[in-house]
Amino acid sequence: MKKSLPLLIIATAFLISACSPTRTLTENQYMLLRNNVEVKGAPSVEFDDLKSYCRPIPNDRFLTIFLVKPRLYSMGVPTANKKGEIKDTKFKKWLREKAGEPPVLLDSAEIDNSLNQLQIVMKQSGYFDADISYHVKHNKHNPKKVKVNYLINANEPYRISHISYNIDIPEYKKIVILNKDKTLLSPGILYNEAIISNELTRIINLIRDEGYYYVEKSIISCEVSYDPPQDSLNTNPHTVSLEIIMKIPNNDNTSRYLYKYTYNNVYIFTNHSALNNLVQHYDTVRFHSRDKNDHTRYYFITPHYDWLEKPIQDFHYGTLANAIYSKRDVPYSQIVRRRSSQAISQLDNFSYYSIEFKENEKLLDTVNKTGVLDSYYYLTPMKIHSIGGQLDLRNDKSAISFSYTNRNIFKGAEHLTINVSGGYFYYSLSNLFHNNTTYTYPEFGISATLTFPNLFLFKKTQKITGIRYSTSVNASVNYNGLYRRLMYNIGMAYNWSPNYFLNHSVSPIDISTIDNSDRRAARLLNYDNYPESYQKRFGKFFLLSFKYSMNYLVPFDLTQNRHNMRISLNFESSGLLLKGLNALITPDQRWTLSRNSLDSTGYAYSTYEKIEATWHYTYKINKNNSFATRLSAGAMIPLDNDSHIPYERGFYLGTSNSMRGWGYRGLGPGSYEHGKDSLYTGDIKIEWNLEYRGTLYKAFKYGIFSDIGNIWLAKKSDDMPNAEFDINRFYKELAIDVGVGLRLDFNFLILRIDYALPIYDPSRTSYGPWINSAWFDKNMARKFRWGNGLKIAIGYAF
Repeated sequence: MKKSLPLLIIATAFLISACSPTRTLTENQYMLLRNNVEVKGAPSVEFDDLKSYCRPIPNDRFLTIFLVKPRLYSMGVPTANKKGEIKDTKFKKWLREKAGEPPVLLDSAEIDNSLNQLQIVMKQSGYFDADISYHVKHNKHNPKKVKVNYLINANEPYRISHISYNIDIPEYKKIVILNKDKTLLSPGILYNEAIISNELTRIINLIRDEGYYYVEKSIISCEVSYDPPQDSLNTNPHTVSLEIIMKIPNNDNTSRYLYKYTYNNVYIFTNHSALNNLVQHYDTVRFHSRDKNDHTRYYFITPHYDWLEKPIQDFHYGTLANAIYSKRDVPYSQIVRRRSSQAISQLDNFSYYSIEFKENEKLLDTVNKTGVLDSYYYLTPMKIHSIGGQLDLRNDKSAISFSYTNRNIFKGAEHLTINVSGGYFYYSLSNLFHNNTTYTYPEFGISATLTFPNLFLFKKTQKITGIRYSTSVNASVNYNGLYRRLMYNIGMAYNWSPNYFLNHSVSPIDISTIDNSDRRAARLLNYDNYPESYQKRFGKFFLLSFKYSMNYLVPFDLTQNRHNMRISLNFESSGLLLKGLNALITPDQRWTLSRNSLDSTGYAYSTYEKIEATWHYTYKINKNNSFATRLSAGAMIPLDNDSHIPYERGFYLGTSNSMRGWGYRGLGPGSYEHGKDSLYTGDIKIEWNLEYRGTLYKAFKYGIFSDIGNIWLAKKSDDMPNAEFDINRFYKELAIDVGVGLRLDFNFLILRIDYALPIYDPSRTSYGPWINSAWFDKNMARKFRWGNGLKIAIGYAF
């Protein structure tokens, strides 16, 4: 059976591919394979998605390549036998109705509709004079298969010359004029209906944020008029004038447009999905916040079960009350709604939620023109427990991890996550001993993280302005067989996001123990092979650190969607507090800079400062091509002469995601020429990656890249010449590799295969750093084997 299974798969695939999806088409029917749109005279990125406006939509392809369903449908179409009889079977019916789908046919009416849609889209972007044509191209091998190619000559676009306002409500006009400096429109920019619509929305939101609840977008509009010729030749100036008009409609709510509203009571349905069943009753529990400044009346509507004496309390009422910003006497605004929505989403306990505001007409003040709104929050909870898994497959590592999450362990939206992972490292000794032996080394770990939806131990955390903040407490243990390293860690971190683009994380206390002192180290990593000065990085370390990290997504013009830039910063300070405590505990001994040990435990501690900054940038040339780059630099500086940075804390280069021409931790430090002891980490790092990403066909992408960088030691050692960072020569020690790669992009998964070659190796002081073709012919097979530059991974390198 096992031998026949591959033959069965091959036979099935051959049978499907042999059945043409066009064999049942009549004389005047043609199968549409693809719609193509080419735009001339306009930026290609702006019109990458024009194909989505073309109709009809061709059949979906399996893996974006194979027309499986139309072929299955064709196989299921009954055919006549020799007697002229047409017989249908259940299997063929299943192929037609369940497994397959009929081929999409060319339709001239749909082509006309597509031309109209494309014309509308071009006008919306300011290309009023665009010329659009099309051409039907038949397949050379099968004329029944066709493609429709649309050609758009954009011609000169129109720009905005003048903007005026016609607002007949003085209160509204004042708000618009005071905020005119924030407008999205200005003379000289290209006409774009999306930008105009966003500007109208911005104006409405400005007015609503002043408390005018009944203002809606239907009362505002924009009139566009062509500018007349400015010369005697009647030359088209290709400019338009805009007039923004705002008028109150005449209806029953006309007077309400001038009323200002504030929030009042809050009603929270904590299990809305259960309430929708209408099978059970519900209880209403009134709650008052402990905050003296919060006078809101909260009403929690919870499910009621007859066999329970008390109402069910799914969440601590205070937790949900803190996530709600529509508190009593707060002026109505869209900002309050957004902040409440963000806070509820941050709790990560509700699969769906909606917010409604209803006017309490009993409290309407017609004299002062004020009113109040009651808030209604409908919350549908997620499943509290979840289990997940992840598989990591690379040419140098295979690992699997499982995680368990409890989203509401203490009924305050606290998240408990437990992760268990295990796997193997694969390392070939060809890098070191010039043979083909490959060893495997186990790695496993377990971690637990408890996350609170506020800044733990700080009072009045809800007063902090931000869209997201939390406190996390974590503990973990990890073992790595390659170094025979056992590491324990426990820490606490405060996380805060003031907006969508910026995130801060502060860890005031992070405690780690690292033990890789086993002199019976792995067959590959023998500590005795390292220089004596470097061996001090292996041992038993106790680290007490302060950490800070920042991630910033640089905001660009979202209408162009060409640029993506991210900046990250990481800082760590370790050992200073421990050094001070050690001096206080042992006052009978003189405090010197060399006392960096905890004698009673056998552990040493290290005092150092670490900083690392990374810049990512991606430029989208068009839909199928882009350029990406990453620049990363970091430094770890020991603060005293007797302090040694642990091997595990150092920087390293040489993986599937950095310096791809070298093996795992195979580059550096500096131009130090080492032998078989090639797995080094360093104190200073510089790396620059450049990559051009293109498309071969559909899901098949490619990359052409180069990596530049190296690591160095912070201090000079006599037994490791040229391993330290020197400002006068570091630029000569930047290693270089070049490579190409294939990517299979299935949207949900990117499989990456890269091959890189080192062309400049600063550690080759005996031969010269530049690796020429003659040296390759002589040495590639035994030192830089072709397999060494092959990297297989999931996702992009950066």
